[in-house]
Amino acid sequence: MEITVKVTGLDNLANAIFALAKATEALKEETQVQMDTPKVVPAVQQKVAPRATVAPTGTTVQSTQPVQNVQPVPTTQTTPTAPVAQNTTSTVNPVPTATATPTYTMEQLAVAATGLIDAGKMQDVQNALASLGAQTLMDLPQEKYGEFASAIKAIGAVI
Repeated sequence: MEITVKVTGLDNLANAIFALAKATEALKEETQVQMDTPKVVPAVQQKVAPRATVAPTGTTVQSTQPVQNVQPVPTTQTTPTAPVAQNTTSTVNPVPTATATPTYTMEQLAVAATGLIDAGKMQDVQNALASLGAQTLMDLPQEKYGEFASAIKAIGAVI
């Protein structure tokens, strides 16, 4: 009696495993480089909050742009010709900042895609890759990781 077992569809699983191995190796190399590289600490970092000042003419001037990473520059002492008074009773609302777009690693995407493949959504994952011009996750350019993450989240992936 002879029994033959034929398993198909393992190419995608193999590609996902290779992508995971490649991402792990890249992470390992990046960690090694970070450990070997000495950290550089900037000399001075200051954040200057916006404030209102009263100019000598009596008009109020509103500063709207915060200055960052200011380094002191040696200057000569000068005597101001007209004093500038600060308005200490004004309130300044902070400028809202945009939220950063999350970035993803190939490893995170591979794990999320593998979860979808295990759930029987392999064709959906392949379609998401194809819509971004890639056949496998390893073919996907890093600048399209965010788009791929959004696409597989829509399918049900958890990242």
